[in-house]
Order: sequence, then C-alpha cells, then structure tokens
Amino acid sequence: MLNVNANTGQRPVRPHRAGRVRVAVVGAGYVADFHLEALAELAAAGRVEVAAVCDPDLERARAAARRWNVPSAVAALDELPALGIEVAHLLTPPDLHAPLARRLLEAGIGVLVEKPLALASAEARALAALAEERGLPLAVNHNNVHHPAFARLLDAVRAGRLGPVEHVQATLAVPLPQLEAGDVGHWMFREPHHIVFEQAVHPLSQLHALLGAVRSAQATLLGTRELAAGLPFHDRWAVAARAERGTAELFLAFGGCAPRWTVLVLGSDGVAEADLGHDVLWLEEATPWLPFWDGYLAARRKARSVARDARRALSGYLRSTLGLTRRQDPFFAGMRRSLDAFYAALAAGAPLPAGGREGAEVLEWCEAVAAAALPARPAPVADPVPAPGPPRPGEVVILGATGFIGRRVVRALLDRGLPATAVVRRTHALPSPLPEAARAGRLRLVRGRLEDAESLASALAGAATVLHLATGGGDTWEKVERSMVRGSIAAAEAALAAGAARFVYVSSIAALYTGSDGGEGPIEDSLDTDPKPEGRDVYSRGKIATERALLALHRERGLPLVVVRPGVVMGAGTPLQHAGLGLWVRDRHCIGWGRGDRPLPVVAVDDVADALARVAAHPGPDLHGRALNLCPAAPLTAAEVVAELGRATGRPLRFHPRPLWLSQLLEIGKWAVKAAGRRPGNRFPSYRDLKTRALARPFTSRTAREVLGWRPVEEREALLDRAVRVYGRRTDF
Repeated sequence: MLNVNANTGQRPVRPHRAGRVRVAVVGAGYVADFHLEALAELAAAGRVEVAAVCDPDLERARAAARRWNVPSAVAALDELPALGIEVAHLLTPPDLHAPLARRLLEAGIGVLVEKPLALASAEARALAALAEERGLPLAVNHNNVHHPAFARLLDAVRAGRLGPVEHVQATLAVPLPQLEAGDVGHWMFREPHHIVFEQAVHPLSQLHALLGAVRSAQATLLGTRELAAGLPFHDRWAVAARAERGTAELFLAFGGCAPRWTVLVLGSDGVAEADLGHDVLWLEEATPWLPFWDGYLAARRKARSVARDARRALSGYLRSTLGLTRRQDPFFAGMRRSLDAFYAALAAGAPLPAGGREGAEVLEWCEAVAAAALPARPAPVADPVPAPGPPRPGEVVILGATGFIGRRVVRALLDRGLPATAVVRRTHALPSPLPEAARAGRLRLVRGRLEDAESLASALAGAATVLHLATGGGDTWEKVERSMVRGSIAAAEAALAAGAARFVYVSSIAALYTGSDGGEGPIEDSLDTDPKPEGRDVYSRGKIATERALLALHRERGLPLVVVRPGVVMGAGTPLQHAGLGLWVRDRHCIGWGRGDRPLPVVAVDDVADALARVAAHPGPDLHGRALNLCPAAPLTAAEVVAELGRATGRPLRFHPRPLWLSQLLEIGKWAVKAAGRRPGNRFPSYRDLKTRALARPFTSRTAREVLGWRPVEEREALLDRAVRVYGRRTDF
C-alpha cells in the first residue's frame, strides 16, 4: 500500500490493539455514503467496526445508519465516548473541522478528517501537537493522492524512472452544478477563497506529494463573477509556485470549459502525465536511439499505455458491474485506498498517510494560493442585512427564496408592491435581489429550516400566504421522502398553526402521467396525479406523494392549498442541460425522450414567477383545493431547443432522436447487467416513466389563464429570447 507520508518525519502512533477499531462517522451529508461504503469493506475484512453515525440532524443520522446497518445514531459528539468509539471520521463542513477535531481528541478519540484538515496551517499544527501529546491518530483524507492513476504516477517518480522532478503542471477544470443553478449557499461560495480549500486542495495535495512543502506561490485571477451582492467568485486561476523539490504550475477552472484533470511531471530524464478523469497514465523515458526513432518509439509507447489503461478501466467497470469484483470507479478506488492506508498504518503503528503535520503543509499550499483572493474581498459591511421587523398585513412568505425560481418570485412580488418575507438558512452570501431589497426595507429576511420546527414556526408567524418552493430532493426514495414529503408536510402544518390564509405548493408536471396512451386531448388542470407512482422515478414519486399528503391536510384539516405545476422551466441560472429535453451525455449530446418532434411545454422562469405572484395576490378562496398547470402552448420541440442552445452558446450541442422502445431496450440491458452483478437498489426500468418523460400530450393551463389572467410568452422568437438564448450571455442572475 502506498505510504505517502513515509518521508515527512511525522511520529508514528501507538499500534492499535488486536481486533477491530470501533469507528463513528460524524456528519451524515453527501460524502458520508462514500466513507460508509469503504468502511463496510473494511468491516467485512474484520479491520473495523462501524458503531455509530453522528449528526445534529438525528433523523438524517438514523437514515444513514439504516442504509449501512450501523447500530447507533446519535446527535452529539458527547455521546460517542460511551459507545467506545476509538476513531471518528469527521465529515462536517470545513469550518467545523478544527473545533470538532479538537473536541474529539480531547475526548480521547482519534480523528480522520475529510479534507481540508482545518482552514489554517497553524490550527492544523496545533491539532497535530495535541494528537501527539495524547498518543492519538490524526490524519486528513487526501483521497486523490490515492487516485489510481496518480498513485501509479507517484510510484514511477519514486522508482526514479523520470529522474529528479524538475517541474509539475496540473490542471483542474471541473463543472460546479451549484454555479449553473445559482445555488450560492454552499460553504465553498461564502467567501472568495473558500473554493481553494474545497476544490483546489485536491491538486494541491498532489503537488505536495510530488514536490514537498511550498516555498512561495503567486496566483493570478483570470476570471471573476459576482454570485451575490458584494460576493465575488473567482472561477479561473493561474498559479506559479516554488516548492521544496521543484516548481509547479496549476490552472483552475470552475465551470465554462470541458472537464479536465491532469498532472504532468517533467523530470530530468523523462515525462509522465496522469489523466485522472479517465484513469490513464503515460510515460516518456530517455532511450539510446537517435531522435527520429526515439520520437517514434515514444509516441508508440504512449499509445500503448493509453490503450492498456483504457482496456483496464473498461474491464474493471464491466467486472464490478457484473459483481465479479468490488467497485472500481477511480473516485471510490481512491477513497478506499486512502482509508485502507490509514487503518493499515494504525494497525502497524507506522506514520499515518497524510497525518496532521503533512495536512498542515498542504494547508500552507492552500494559504499561498488563497492569498490572491483575499485582497479582492471588500471590507465587511457592518450589519449588511437588517433584522426583520414584524410581519405586515398580507405578508407573503417564500420558502426556497434563494433558488432558481424563488429569487424571481421575490422580484415579482416586490414589483407588485406585495409585502414579502424570504425564509433563508443564512443571511449572508444571498443572491440578488434579496439583500438589496432587505436593506431598502422592502423585504424581510428570516432564518429558518424545514427540518427545524421551531425556526419554521417563527418564520411563518404572521404569514397570509406561504409560497413553498423549497421542496428538497435526493437520489433515493428514503432521502426524497424525508426532505420533500416530510419537509413539505412540516411546512404545511406550520402554515396551519400560523393561521395562513393560503398555502401554495410548487410541484411539477412530473407528478402527472403525460404519456400518449394516457387519454385523448390535452391535459386539463386537475388534482389527480399519476395513479401508478410505483412506476415512476424517485423525484416524480416524491412530487406525487407530497401532493397527496397535502391534499389530505386540505380535506381533513382545512389547509388552504393551491398546487402549482410548472412545465419545462428554462432561463438564466439553471443548467442548460435540462432533463426535460432529453438524457444529456457528456454535457453536449442530448438523447431524446422519443423523436423530439413534439412541442414541449417550455416556460420562461419569469413567467412562472409572474404566475406565483398572481396566486399570492389573488383575492378570495376560489383557488383553494385546486391545481394549476403552468405550461405555455409554445411551438418549440426538444430538437429545436437543443439546436438553438448550440447556436446561442457556440457549443457543438447535438440532439439525437431515439424511439422510446429502443431506449427501453437499452435500459433493460443495463438492468440485466446490474442484476447479474447483484447491484443493490437495481429496479427494473419502467416503460411508464419513459413514456411520461416524452411529454407527448399538450396542456391547457386553463385555470391560470382564466382565473389569474396569466399570459406567458408563447411566440416562438420571443420565448427563444427569454428562455433559451439567454444561455449564450454571461449573467450573474
């Protein structure tokens, strides 16, 4: 096993006693499932015992514990010592790493911290000293140092095949879905330098493994956009650095270009490049031949290396899919190797890979790069968002106001002069127009969360209308049921308790069955949802279940419910690769849900916001207990939209029509392969769901038109301008 810490001088820890290490996972968010899956393999080998999942959201901890058969779920770190925990995997947001790691170490529990170890090298060194003083393990999960292609590269360097390393060129160009969706609430967007500690730490940990400690670095900001008022985001960086054992260049790009992650090493006697995106490595070594023949041999060896690694990657994928070997994708393989190396070192009492002092040196790389962003941050404004005053008569409370549709709804309400309250998780790094409107006294900003009953009740106090757009999601039914269904029920019950006169649930036409065999004529407004939700994907099932649960509250407890179902919502601020158009492959190829020659219910996001503002302003209870579809009768097909997106963005986007029967056949083939591999959660593909995605039947949207006077943009060129061509213009909103 690769030991990347072999020459750091870090003290070894005490060898662990014979038997399994009792482990807890602290933080049950996105990355927890990767740790728990890798830990499950170590548990099967008799090396660890996963005893607890800890998260302040106890229900989320319990859900993760159920998924991975972990016996205990707790909400507080103080409960871990009583469970006999010896090592905790700390998977919380980065700003909590240092304080929580200190608490765990002081409680006598060793810590493996998800990157970064802390947000300052001084904090990391203090933690390392504390761990050494207590004789406890402390390490950071720099899993991409264990990425298969990079590990092979590092082995070649250490074997001397390239001679001494002179220079390293690294590129990390990755899309960030949150940027495309305008979701700026993630930790990495809260300050301009956070992106370095969240994303750039991966290639910087690799530069550290190759070159050692940083001596000096200069970062040039090549691109900047404003995510929210006064909050810049630097999306392109060029870094030049001197290090202990050579020099380096690093290019960082977050969105806007083709994905690329490579590390090129220039040695005194050879060159090697690892393509981490494709798990490929090639080497060019010096030979005794004349240059013309040496060049031919070098190109030939490179081609053979790339072909060999491509075959290996394909074989590994197929074998793991068929259940003939364990999971082989590079990201998870790096995670597995990182955790395996940690526990192997712990058992042997050897220096830990990426121990506390090495983690501090990687943070020095981060600090040297992040320094470029710090001067660009304006001085903080004292009390940038005023405290909310009391609710006003007719207050409209928006849940999900920071989202793609939500922030347009805020603007539409303010344009109508309606008193509005935006419920947000935090009051900093908010997208426009929220902070500007709050400072002008036109908008109340109130903190609240669906999973926190107390904050939700406080946020909805005095609400006349509640617009519920914060509907949640997830990739499993368990996650969707918890966030979307139960979260919406909690919001509705809080609205009832607050005496709200109207509760508007923003659902989706995904709750309906829209296949061509679903009936004659267009789809009318109706509370009826797909009668066979078991044949739909988890998102659609969640929308159906939520509508039914809210309708039950309407009938049984008088919830003043209005259901609004937008069609294919497009506009600046959401990814152009809209799932309503088809299945997007590699971001530029759209496989149609059918031939792509039928008009789609494309609706401009501003028209959706206008409709919701009209619902909020509508007098009387005649909308209660009704559903409104927001689907213009626009003459745009999926093929035409994709073609126009390509022209607007200058990208080679292609639409590929595919008959539904062929798509179903291919899906069955995938299912059969997964079934052969006994892949968990492998459901037989639903032809009903596929037929629904084709959106073969038109919608009338009669209620919105006749009752609200809604007039969406339906003329072809105007709709293309407002909903499609905007993707060709850089915008911050």
